[in-house]
Amino acid sequence: MGTNTSRRMAAVALISAALVTGGATSGYAAQQTGAGTSGTTRVTAGDGEGSGKGLAATRWASCTAQVNNPHWSRGAKSVIFKTRVACTGNIATVHVKVTGKLYRKSGSKWHAVAGSKETKVKATNGKVSTYYTPRPSGRKATLDGTYKGKITVQITSPFPGTKGTASSKAVKVNTPGK
Repeated sequence: MGTNTSRRMAAVALISAALVTGGATSGYAAQQTGAGTSGTTRVTAGDGEGSGKGLAATRWASCTAQVNNPHWSRGAKSVIFKTRVACTGNIATVHVKVTGKLYRKSGSKWHAVAGSKETKVKATNGKVSTYYTPRPSGRKATLDGTYKGKITVQITSPFPGTKGTASSKAVKVNTPGK
């Protein structure tokens, strides 16, 4: 019984540490992205997670992803949204995959008009990286309308982590026309 209690206490300490450091990262990301942000998600990974052995992770990482609201980009000549990701942990780097979908409302239904899938190698030092949806070479969204962005985020290596999802607010975007 003492072993189970020790393992549980170690797991609680690990989760608490991830939440504390992730909270600091989340605040930092919020400062860096400005008022145009909406949904936030946090994902974690570790060498003890999902092993089925009840062991706490000794190596871990936690990433926070924050979705900006869709807006017209003069540079991309398209409606886009950005996802800002920051990671912390005791693993030097992790691979973070962000899958984004840009939706446009038509009548009462939402239709996906553009997407992106990108994996970046991220240092776990709290620095923010930006993922774009759609990718610069991707499909363009050029019509006026109400848009929203949705993301799925996961740490894919060195250990597969949890999946997180987040959405932006639905916002009206006016395009400059053709």
